[in-house]
Amino acid sequence: MNRHRLKKPTNGVTFKCIAFFAQCSFLLGLRRILMRLVPFLQLHSQVKNIVYLSWWVDIEQVRSRYPSHVQLLEKQGKTIFTILTYQHQHFGFSFLGPLRQFMPSPQQSNWRFYIAPEQQAKTVIFEQVVIDQKLYVLSGRLASDVMPAQYAQQFVHEREDDIIQTQIELDALYRLSCSVQINTDQHLPQTWKTFFSSWREAITYLVDQDHAWVEWVDQPERLSQGDIEMPFDFNQIQAAQVSNIDCPLLHQWGVREQDVFAFVVPALNFYVKNETPIDENTSDCCEKCG
Repeated sequence: MNRHRLKKPTNGVTFKCIAFFAQCSFLLGLRRILMRLVPFLQLHSQVKNIVYLSWWVDIEQVRSRYPSHVQLLEKQGKTIFTILTYQHQHFGFSFLGPLRQFMPSPQQSNWRFYIAPEQQAKTVIFEQVVIDQKLYVLSGRLASDVMPAQYAQQFVHEREDDIIQTQIELDALYRLSCSVQINTDQHLPQTWKTFFSSWREAITYLVDQDHAWVEWVDQPERLSQGDIEMPFDFNQIQAAQVSNIDCPLLHQWGVREQDVFAFVVPALNFYVKNETPIDENTSDCCEKCG
């Protein structure tokens, strides 16, 4: 089963009805035709308390999760998996201007891998996207191929002083629980020193991404690309230490949660600039979208 098919953790009839239409191949095809004819409506949000948690994973454990033409980052037989979780502030259309302040502020968690730079630079591919508000789950799926978010009934992401507590439960596999303590100790975990020369080099690579690839809900061999913009002030990024972490998905890949590399971005502006499909017949995707 395609992991981006909408899970239904609620008995709400309205939610189920809209979810049916959001996954109907015929309606999705009509929407894709329409999107080729009209300009993309850009999105904007201020986001805060952005927690990055990253691990090295044996690439053979995960390579087959994606279409064969997708090339994951690979270093010495390993690739990087990241979970970043954050709080939106008034996530909505850019054209609303000051009226965007009336838009809701969902919490979101993106679970992702990184595309090999020789295929396309500064690009990630989503393993899963989780949001705590049904409005954004359903509207994202109805209007976009790059926002197949899942609805998490349990989603806590709270900061008190220098500690951020996160609790996300989508199902038995996609579940995260952790406590992140912000500190000033900017050092790389031992498992990361083989691949990056410094803390600054590692965080720059992990955050400096301009594109996101996502498999289509109804045709997982097809992909679309979202173009994003997040102006970072790298001097404001904070080191962090993680405790009491549990993530069953990592167990499936033989990864120890304790080998995490963590840091926090206090706040930034987040923009979604465009969305385009990637030609399924193009084995080297960068020829299409680079």
